[in-house]
Amino acid sequence: MSTWVFGHHAVTAILESKKRKVFEIHLTNQQLGRYEKVSKNAKVKLVRVDMRELDKKFPEKVHQGVAARVEPLPKLAIEDVASDANLLLILDQVTDARNIGACLRSANAFGVDALIVPAHGSAGLNDVAVKASVGASEFTPVVEVGNLNKAIDHLKKEGFWLVGLDGYAEQELSQVDLKGRIAIVMGSEGKGLRDLVKKNCDFTAKLPMVGEVESLNVSVATGVALYEALKQRR
Repeated sequence: MSTWVFGHHAVTAILESKKRKVFEIHLTNQQLGRYEKVSKNAKVKLVRVDMRELDKKFPEKVHQGVAARVEPLPKLAIEDVASDANLLLILDQVTDARNIGACLRSANAFGVDALIVPAHGSAGLNDVAVKASVGASEFTPVVEVGNLNKAIDHLKKEGFWLVGLDGYAEQELSQVDLKGRIAIVMGSEGKGLRDLVKKNCDFTAKLPMVGEVESLNVSVATGVALYEALKQRR
């Protein structure tokens, strides 16, 4: 079983992390110099193609002249990450794969141990999300859960405090103690957190905003929230 990954950063991260097998890399002559040495060391087959061939083979994919056929990432359960983690990020029904990838990139940058998303009603970690993560998908685990509220209950039993971001919350995120075992929960841009997910959070908090706009893109808000968590935990 295999899947395709597109773009220089995503392919390079897979080669560097050595966490999954790379079967072959299709690339243009312009990209060849970047991969000859590393592919030789990893014993990966390089297939030279022109840009038109890649465009035809992968329509609507932003491949940047390189695509790799690779082993899929392993499927993880909540139990696989909860026992050793201290900081988690949960995305509730974020349906734009680019936002999933951007959030994963921020998660890696700010020290999140794993990203948790619902298996249904979420974009999941598809090839678009992998590319948007700029390599973070190879280093920060992603767990897809069948029932998000059951996953939250499990995290609580493991000693996690759940902090949900909500624009109507009374307190700001900086007023919440984000040290210890924390899971930050972000909702979708249009609807925010679902009612039951919000109810299951131990705290809700908002980001301070002084301008005229009412909300931020979920990936931007996630980056701000995770920065606050890192700042408190350092």
